[in-house]
Amino acid sequence: MIEENACLLEQEILACTRCRLASGRLHAVPGEGPVPSRIIMVGEAPGEQEDRTGRPFAGRAGTILNNLLASAGLSRNDVFITSVLKCRPPGNRDPKADEITACKPYLDRQIVLLRPSVIVPMGRFSASVVMGQFGIPVGKISGIHGRAFPADAPHGPVIIFPVYHPAVVTHNPPLREELAADFRCLKEILAGSSGA
Repeated sequence: MIEENACLLEQEILACTRCRLASGRLHAVPGEGPVPSRIIMVGEAPGEQEDRTGRPFAGRAGTILNNLLASAGLSRNDVFITSVLKCRPPGNRDPKADEITACKPYLDRQIVLLRPSVIVPMGRFSASVVMGQFGIPVGKISGIHGRAFPADAPHGPVIIFPVYHPAVVTHNPPLREELAADFRCLKEILAGSSGA
C-alpha cells in the first residue's frame, strides 16, 4: 500500500502544473530510492542534468554525493533522494516563495509516506525549508551543518541532520573535508539509531 501511494504521488508530481516552472521543464524530478526509506536526502531543486534525465543528483554533484554516501557505508539504493522543488528553476536560480508554496506539499507527503528516521537537508536552502517545517530555528549553514536536531514527524521521532550541499566542493574545495566529516557523523548517527 505504501509503495502504491508513493507511485501515485510520483505520477502526480510528474504531471504537476501548480507553478510557472512546469512550463519550462523537460522532466519533473520526484526523487528516487526505497519506499519506505530510513533516510531522505533533500536538495534544493533539480539542475540541468536532473531536468534532462528526470533523476535527482544526476550531474557532478551526484557523483560527489555518491562518494560521500559510500564513505558512510551507504549507496543511492539505501536512501531516498529528492528536492524541495521538483522542477528546475530557469538558470538554476534560487526558488521563489510561490514556487516553494506550490511544491512543498509534495515533500511533506513524501516524508509522511517514506517514514524516515533521518532527514538530511543538503545546503542552506533546503535546511531552511525542512528545519522551518519542524519548528527548528535555522541559522547559517556554516553554523548548523553536521549537527543532529531531533524533531517530531507525523510518523514519530526523526533526526534532522543538515549538511553542506555536495556541489559546494566544486565552488569551495576547502569545504570538502567538512562535508566528508558530516557524512562520517551521519554514519555514527545511523549506527546509533539502527534499533529504531
